[in-house]
Amino acid sequence: MTSAQDHDPALPEARADARTAPTGPSRWIVAIDVGGSGSRLLAARLGDDTAADVGPDAHRTSLTGRPVAIGPGGSDVAEVVHDLGAAFVAAWAEAHGEPPVVAAAAVGATGVATLVPDPTVVHDALRASLGAERTAVAADAVTAHLGALGGRAGAVVAVGTGTIALGTDLAGTWRRVDGWGHLLGDLGSASWIGAHGLRAALGAHDGRSTGGSRPLLAAATTRFGPAPTWPAQLYTRPDRAQVLGSFTPDVAAAAAAGDPASVQILTEAGRHLAESLAAALVPGLPPLAAATGGVLNAGPALTGALARRFAALRPDAELVPSAGTPLDGALHLARLLAEGPGSTGAIVAHEPWLSLAGHPPEPASAPGPRTDSRTAGHPAPITGDPT
Repeated sequence: MTSAQDHDPALPEARADARTAPTGPSRWIVAIDVGGSGSRLLAARLGDDTAADVGPDAHRTSLTGRPVAIGPGGSDVAEVVHDLGAAFVAAWAEAHGEPPVVAAAAVGATGVATLVPDPTVVHDALRASLGAERTAVAADAVTAHLGALGGRAGAVVAVGTGTIALGTDLAGTWRRVDGWGHLLGDLGSASWIGAHGLRAALGAHDGRSTGGSRPLLAAATTRFGPAPTWPAQLYTRPDRAQVLGSFTPDVAAAAAAGDPASVQILTEAGRHLAESLAAALVPGLPPLAAATGGVLNAGPALTGALARRFAALRPDAELVPSAGTPLDGALHLARLLAEGPGSTGAIVAHEPWLSLAGHPPEPASAPGPRTDSRTAGHPAPITGDPT
């Protein structure tokens, strides 16, 4: 591993040193979350109760890496995953003289359902970099769902640079709402809020009688420079969704200071998120829902509007606080993969949302040769204790 002085920011960076983990033949589970603003890896010892909660005393290693990039060939999530996995293995091998034993690894990534034509390349990246025995590749909506509801059925809206809502029981019911990208959808997301904030700023710049915001114009000029330069800064960039999203904190700050246009933008964002969440909570699912993501920190104008609109749309449903993050959800999925068949918490592969590869561990009560007839593309349910 490189030192803090000579670390290349383009490469994964260790946040918790592998040397803090115990030596010995322990087996590990690895979770990776890949999004538009960055990527994260968390490795936890299998069978360590503290690691199950990702608590402060858990034996774990965490790293961060670059965000996913989208090009003519689609998403480069496989490269991001490989780099993070290789960095973890290198850190462990440097500290202990041998590579770690990875029982299972799970990835949750943006664009898996739409911009990764063949998830096999991501499974291959996990096996090549980590040597993982079992692997799962999921859309970020799936790991956000697992993290927010702890494996329970219901609907979750995940709000980051983009927005997607997923209603599922992780078995036979899968309902996707939005997640169409910043040009076609992602209503209520950071990119949506940022774009509407810039429109309000330009409204003030142009002297429009309604919809303009001088506080947002001042904030946008500070962040991006003179208004006439904004089109060239945005339209030519492949990461324009992230650039738009970077203006969301300015909108939130202006709303907190009482700017009417900013308050209205956040209120509309909350309503959009509620609409997506309610649409994802289809018949057959329990009336349980949650919202997750950093954009929810934008303030009460957004979260209050979300709660009020959802209650109006689904008075029968309970909107609960998120139990965890998408990275927690990926760790939950990796743990289920490693523990193998159990009595509860069945998860069924459902492409393009979730694909599985590798053989499950043998149950202790059923020794002998495997009778598994699955392929990587059509595996049977994973079961395990979701707690």
